[in-house]
Amino acid sequence: MSLPSDRGQTNSNSTVPSSTPTLKARLVGLSLLPFGALSVVGFPSGSIQANWFSFFNAISWQIALGAPVILYAQKLGAGDAMLGLLAALSPLLVIMQIPGAHLLPRFGYRRVMLSGWLARTIILFVLASSPLWLGTRSGRLAAVMIGLTLFNFFRGLTGGAWMPWVTELIPHSVRGRFFSQQQIFSQIGGLIALGIVSILLLGKPAAGQFALTLLLSALGGAASLLFLAGTPDISAPHLRAQSGARVPWIAMIRFRPFFRLCVFNILLVLAMGGLGVFTVAFLRGVEGFSESSIVLLSAMAVIGGLVSLLWSGPLMDRVSSGLIIRLGMLIFTLIFAGWWMVAARIVPDPSLVVGALFGLSGIANINLTVANFRLQSATIPMMGRNHFFALFTVITSLAAAFSPIVWGLLLDAIGTFSAATGPLLWNRYSIYFAIAFVLLLPTIFYSRYLIETPQPGSILMAQSD
Repeated sequence: MSLPSDRGQTNSNSTVPSSTPTLKARLVGLSLLPFGALSVVGFPSGSIQANWFSFFNAISWQIALGAPVILYAQKLGAGDAMLGLLAALSPLLVIMQIPGAHLLPRFGYRRVMLSGWLARTIILFVLASSPLWLGTRSGRLAAVMIGLTLFNFFRGLTGGAWMPWVTELIPHSVRGRFFSQQQIFSQIGGLIALGIVSILLLGKPAAGQFALTLLLSALGGAASLLFLAGTPDISAPHLRAQSGARVPWIAMIRFRPFFRLCVFNILLVLAMGGLGVFTVAFLRGVEGFSESSIVLLSAMAVIGGLVSLLWSGPLMDRVSSGLIIRLGMLIFTLIFAGWWMVAARIVPDPSLVVGALFGLSGIANINLTVANFRLQSATIPMMGRNHFFALFTVITSLAAAFSPIVWGLLLDAIGTFSAATGPLLWNRYSIYFAIAFVLLLPTIFYSRYLIETPQPGSILMAQSD
């Protein structure tokens, strides 16, 4: 399936193929066995260290930015609005990537990320020890909010090094497989973390049990630092100069493939920004699922994503990223419809349905993420790459921060409202899932206009008119 072309996207030195391979031709020779996804053929020497970094980093963030910390905050008395704010911290503080982009040409990708990840890890160790020196629930909740604010501050300031780093490190022809491999390592790390956490939170977990989960997060962060230090840096001066070159913001926004990529991701996060937070709040607060069972359900999402990547990774380098993105979003429409049915009490026993929804979410989310990464790496040109990635991440992350806050305020405003339409029950969660489903439909339509062509070195050579 071909994507819409863009005038002005080619230059005098480029060549246009006489015919584009059909989808069937691209799939010819694709192995039905999953082993190709784990091959390192075509990868630079030492790049496997980046995968092990992703493995241990996932152990850390799966707890610090996932369901365990949401459950901890909810146990300490946080309402839906505060949970929305907690979920918004990570995307909101990505705005620090704009000043952080100026650090990259001077200090290099690896040095910048090492300093930020070290600061994050220290914060997690302090947060894990907070129940020892804070005796009240309000004090512990304040520690969670302050600690995660600082955690995400350093993540935003230094995390902008990662995408330009791996984009320069990994050739475009194998990036789909590389990003898939990275996610496989990440999913396995997250699965291990969630398995351990589900055991730690058995029964009616106390503050000490949540402290142990945060300690596991800190230890994962410490281990990830070792492999981050072993990942090859980009030392070529001309590459660092090109990536760090300043490009006017208006020129970046007017670059048509980049503009469309930004608009698509804004629409996507506005529709889906609250899904991970409010499904957890719904299951715990309304359906009465235990903390341990919710963590195990989150693990099912990880398993679904992990298994699917074994096949979809090699596939992504043969077909367009847009095709994978659209398939992922179509699956998410089914997921939102399923959650609406559970919240509207159409499903009498939601346990099996909820498990299936988590598994489908893992498949759709991880493949959508990998395809989006691959599309970004193709869309953003070499010249000014650091600033392109920073601007893109900030724009989309501000939308991602805005989304759960608004959803949280909406849910709090609806409150205990309940009304029946025949067999359907309308409450704050069924209303939320229905609205999010509707918002996803124009996003699917807009994805048809994404442009996926590796860009030349300067946007002046590819500027749309």
